[in-house]
Amino acid sequence: MKLPSLFVTGTDTEVGKTVVSALLGLIYRQQGARAAYLKPVATGGNADPSFVARILELDEPQDITCPYVFKEPFSPHLAARLAGRQIRRDVISECYAYLAKYYDAVIVEGAGGLMVPLGPSYLIADLARDLGLPLLVVARSGLGTINHTLLTLATALQAGLSVAGVVINRYPRTNPDPVAKDNPRTIASFSGLPVLALVPEIEGLDLSSTDQKLLEEVAAEVTRQHPELLERLRLFGKGEEK
Repeated sequence: MKLPSLFVTGTDTEVGKTVVSALLGLIYRQQGARAAYLKPVATGGNADPSFVARILELDEPQDITCPYVFKEPFSPHLAARLAGRQIRRDVISECYAYLAKYYDAVIVEGAGGLMVPLGPSYLIADLARDLGLPLLVVARSGLGTINHTLLTLATALQAGLSVAGVVINRYPRTNPDPVAKDNPRTIASFSGLPVLALVPEIEGLDLSSTDQKLLEEVAAEVTRQHPELLERLRLFGKGEEK
């Protein structure tokens, strides 16, 4: 059964969207699907898209997989303005269409959260809607994530976006505290949307290298421990999103 293309967003910056995007690509590959990766806008350099491209062994030019790269680690609208450039939605849409033509699915990674501006009157949420993709929301495991995650989900639903669910990243492998234990069920209870997986803290992960074997093991672990992840995603793959 088909697995869908996804738009990976986060409750904040530095929540681990890049690692989760790489894991999703590996999970798709382990299920027999060829997944491409698209990072429409990267700020602070191209380390993140380069890492995922290496992990997924993508042989595509960077101007397709990451059409906008800015040196400064700022919000995309500011980084683009300082660079004298404009982030064009048609360019991003063309990159997505190209990848969707040649791959079974495309994992699109946003920048920061849904309310991050790409330009005047154009947000990450608008891009997700233009691409017509279901969201996968990456959240932290610790204190504060209930508020941040519920706000993100409320924003998504208000914007008319379809939400596949939430993935909590960097979940403690041993002895999670009461907050970490409670967060998944509280988020699901208040939002009415599923927490699909708890991605464990990955010790020794280095984004500057190619830790493919390590990530393949984690990807297999996630699908083994959370079969509901693939079950839910396959509903979106055949257009039966709930």
